[in-house]
Amino acid sequence: MVAAVLLNNGAQIDATTKKGFTPLHLTAKYGHMKVAELLLEKSAPVDAQGKNGVTPLHVASHYDHQNVAMLLLEKGASPHATAKNGHTPLHIAARKNQIDIANTLLKYEAQANAESKAGFTPLHLSAQEGHTEMSGLLLESKANPDHQARNGLTPMHLCAQEDRVSVAQVLVKHGANLQAATKAGYTPLHVASHFGQANMVRYLIEQQVDVNASTGIGYTPLHQASQQGHCHIVNILLESNADPNAITNNGQTSLKIAQKLGYISVLDSLKSVTDAKATPDQPPSEEKYRVVAPEAMHETFMSDSEEEGGEDTVLSDQPYRYLTVDEMKSLGDDSLPIDVTRDERMDSNKMVQSTDSHQFPPTALEDSISPQHASMVQSGISATDFTDNINIERHSHVGFLVSFLVDARGGAMRGCRHSGVRIIVPARSAAQPTRITCRYVKPQRTMHPPPLMEGEALASRVLELGPVGAKFLGPVIMEVPHFASLRGKEREIVILRSDNGETWREHNIDMSDEIIHDVLNECFEPEELAQLDELGGGRICRFVTYDFPQYFAVISRIRQEVHAIGPEGGMVSSTVVPQVQAVFPQGALTKKIKVGLQVNLFKPRKGVAPEKLRKISVNHVPKKKRFSLIW
Repeated sequence: MVAAVLLNNGAQIDATTKKGFTPLHLTAKYGHMKVAELLLEKSAPVDAQGKNGVTPLHVASHYDHQNVAMLLLEKGASPHATAKNGHTPLHIAARKNQIDIANTLLKYEAQANAESKAGFTPLHLSAQEGHTEMSGLLLESKANPDHQARNGLTPMHLCAQEDRVSVAQVLVKHGANLQAATKAGYTPLHVASHFGQANMVRYLIEQQVDVNASTGIGYTPLHQASQQGHCHIVNILLESNADPNAITNNGQTSLKIAQKLGYISVLDSLKSVTDAKATPDQPPSEEKYRVVAPEAMHETFMSDSEEEGGEDTVLSDQPYRYLTVDEMKSLGDDSLPIDVTRDERMDSNKMVQSTDSHQFPPTALEDSISPQHASMVQSGISATDFTDNINIERHSHVGFLVSFLVDARGGAMRGCRHSGVRIIVPARSAAQPTRITCRYVKPQRTMHPPPLMEGEALASRVLELGPVGAKFLGPVIMEVPHFASLRGKEREIVILRSDNGETWREHNIDMSDEIIHDVLNECFEPEELAQLDELGGGRICRFVTYDFPQYFAVISRIRQEVHAIGPEGGMVSSTVVPQVQAVFPQGALTKKIKVGLQVNLFKPRKGVAPEKLRKISVNHVPKKKRFSLIW
């Protein structure tokens, strides 16, 4: 065994990586039983902690290596060891649904009610993840079903947040309180209503909970559902005798909240049941409505990554990251790929926190070791701050991920995910507020990829736009970066468009250069425009459109001279090689048609005699419009 040879030759048994992990940590990660036995025989520190406090037992619990975990426990590893965020190995096993590991830890007297620094127990984690069997195991091991974290959240609140009805049923069988309130007064029904979890709302109502329970600031579940625009939840609550005339401490009814936030469907449901006296007419207020939200568990976790490069994420802005990329995605980390289909849902669920603790409840981040991070989370955001990404104070020149909202003021929006893609909508070009989507797609993902002739190739990915068929009152400029080699004037860029994803045609706009010049001068200052041109160089393709097809494709092809020639005859000459000409005598054509001429320059092969190159051959197919002349 290599490890034995190294140890026998003086290898340091407690050597650590840059992030503080010992050989025993890595052995636990990969489940190498024999190496683990060898290291423990050589007195390796069984409870060694990495920089973030992770012990080998934490790692073995995460990766479900039961044999290694059992060995570590037999050799004296502590089942009560905590990482910097207070998580024990049982917390990790509960979150990852590692039943065998959890059983082993409980046999070695791991505490089922162990708290993290934010006050969350293993039962909180298993409830949030929906692990019914794990939750039952913890409850049978004397876990408290009503244990409250520091912000007052119980496992039932987390079931309500994530719509985990099966776990909620297990909690109820073990005596969980369905009316438990957080420090700000939010019950599980408030939480389920806020997050739009219909199944959990129905279950709680079936259990005879109070549908008119109010928080410390007077919000009922109906207020929460109305604020979030969950029309189906509003209807369920109204059918269950929720009071539509309930007023918050600052005088808001559910109807008034829906009016301020513009939820039409919610308004329709509430208008017929709300008493007009409960909503007296008041002069319109310019004060922005501030969204309130229940407490939430924002526990972040550890990382046992052995990548030695870059910043140590363990001690960065988010103090503790989890052990795998898949788990980090579930925490909504902006540095990871985003599922664009959830953009709208994420916007609707953004929550506002306030430094005024009695008005806006604290979150589980209150014990974060990063003061900057905590203050950022607690800063107030108005409800209108995230309705779109357009600055209403001035002409917008910002960026977007996949979509953005444009209105009569126009805007110049640059794609953040695809550097260089930009859409310029001049003022008064959009007839109404329109959400524009723009993204790259691979050609093979389209139903019918762009048709390419000999000598043609894609110069970038296909650009997918929306809404398909949208028409504008004025010109819209598209800027798309390309990687084509134009070889001076030998090749050119052309734009193909597909309105339905099946057929393609060339996209031509008369006087497009003049239009682009006028629009750019209107939208940008001369200095800014010069800087943009300098940055873009020759790698940016600009074109004009008055409507949106489904796809645009940037194509590189041999330069083609196109002229309209009729029965009167004419001549087409090449700008690449002016000596190359195509002459059409008078009467050669019966009607006026477009005639194209392409010149493809080939370098002669080495070793070929010059006299052999001076030969003309014509590939002429009768009754066809296309032929080639090779010289």
